[in-house]
Amino acid sequence: MEILSEKTLVMILCGGKGERLYPLTRDRAKPSVPFLGSYRIIDFSLSNSLNSGLRKIALLTQYKSLSLERHMLHGWNIFHPESLGFIISLPAQGRVGDRWYEGTADAVFQNIYTIQQENPEVVLVLSGDHVYKADYRKILQFFREKDADAVIMAKLVSRKEAVRFGVVGVHEENRIVEFLEKPKRPPVAPWDSQNSLISMGVYLFRTPILIKALMQDAKNPKSTHDFGKDILPRLIQENRIYAYLFEGYWEDIGTIEAYWKANMSFLSSTPPFLLQDNLWPIRTYKSQYPPSYIMKSTINNSIISSGCFIYDANLRSSIVSPGVKIGESSLIQDAIIFEGVEIGKGAKLRRVIVDKFSLIPDKFEIGYDDQLDIKNFKISREGIRIVPKNWRLE
Repeated sequence: MEILSEKTLVMILCGGKGERLYPLTRDRAKPSVPFLGSYRIIDFSLSNSLNSGLRKIALLTQYKSLSLERHMLHGWNIFHPESLGFIISLPAQGRVGDRWYEGTADAVFQNIYTIQQENPEVVLVLSGDHVYKADYRKILQFFREKDADAVIMAKLVSRKEAVRFGVVGVHEENRIVEFLEKPKRPPVAPWDSQNSLISMGVYLFRTPILIKALMQDAKNPKSTHDFGKDILPRLIQENRIYAYLFEGYWEDIGTIEAYWKANMSFLSSTPPFLLQDNLWPIRTYKSQYPPSYIMKSTINNSIISSGCFIYDANLRSSIVSPGVKIGESSLIQDAIIFEGVEIGKGAKLRRVIVDKFSLIPDKFEIGYDDQLDIKNFKISREGIRIVPKNWRLE
């Protein structure tokens, strides 16, 4: 069976509320949260699809999608209608009921009409809030070789870490025999007694198998309409479902800590993967800023985006987004600064995320006094301060 890119429909789940990333998700959907200064989280799933030769992509959007829609319009409106490729948004449209998407599987189910109209051989379901680099052509090839009904991309992690994810149990030739959602005692991989295989939220389905499973699930009043909790555990009982082992970097951006960790990992001397890979570019939309201007400053292990003005400042292990202004004698350490932020003279910021267009006053300090910071900002479990969008000192 030949699986061609033209016969693959990509559906990216973008509808989660992202409550654990609040206040970064106060005004935007989780996939549109900025990442590494110049990108949005969604850019990685989209770039993986595009670089894998996939040209038919639908985003299933829901909560606070304006920022995401604007980003798609400006940065990803790349296909001419005659090219037969497309990147479209599919909000809940009421085709199968007057309701929001009520789970990952329900989001796809509510768009069965689109799937049937497109008539793909396979449907690739992705999450819009993961950061990784993967060639989906390898999964398509694996799918063909196994003559599978579905394939789940899986990653080997420690059992301690596996309790936060869906865990797959496999036997011969990586055929899946069980799927457990966030188990307290994850099963180990047959070849590794210390680690478990977790689902990465990347699912490749033979289209008739997917449609049948979704329609059966929709009729079940007890279902939560979730792929991990409902669809996959039932599918493995009657169908050929396999795990495709992924060995690269992958991060689920579900919490402030995960977001922080993922950003900071790219400041390492050995980053998860190279953003400068011309053979695998990460596309995005970049506003028309001039080059950055930096004078009399010390900058170490940091990412500086375009359009910044940095004068006589000290930056260490920080990420600075476009259009940021940093005043003289400021100290910025272990910080993520979003677009358009202005930081006054003599300010000191440490272990802080500053959302867009906020104004940090002269000599203001964040990250040095818990009692003072908690009056103004949310502080994560690991002590990361989050300055909300458009913040001003009252």
